[in-house]
Amino acid sequence: MAGLHWYTLATEIRCHVVEFQFTTRDTALLNTLLQSLARLADLEEQTPAPVCVKNYAAGDNLLLHIDPVFTSRKFNPIPARIIIDKYGKVKHVHVLSAFPDQIKVINEALQQWEFRPYKVNGEPVEVETGIMFGGAHPQPKKGSASAARVAD
Repeated sequence: MAGLHWYTLATEIRCHVVEFQFTTRDTALLNTLLQSLARLADLEEQTPAPVCVKNYAAGDNLLLHIDPVFTSRKFNPIPARIIIDKYGKVKHVHVLSAFPDQIKVINEALQQWEFRPYKVNGEPVEVETGIMFGGAHPQPKKGSASAARVAD
């Protein structure tokens, strides 16, 4: 018998499902880890999170955008998450998977984007959404200024 103990915990944090798996022989360590996660959950409840809106970085919501200009490695898909403040400015960019030069170019471009403020009950609020750059997807039609695709 291995004497292993394990817990699998899943929770939703903002727009994401996060799963934790703990395995150890030390039950006291497991209990400490579980208590730490409970404190994180309490902190998450106290901190207002942006509203998650699928496809918000598209259509009439996007007022101004500058496409990132890739000089190399143009064909790898690059997922990014953005938080848009209540004034429609990009507050935070999280590029999920890219080369360092691509991250820099995407960050610089996204910081210039402007959006229609998202409203809840008539009041502007922060919003989180996803975008997909790059990849071997069809090029936009002539007259279209965007090379970005919206991601969930």
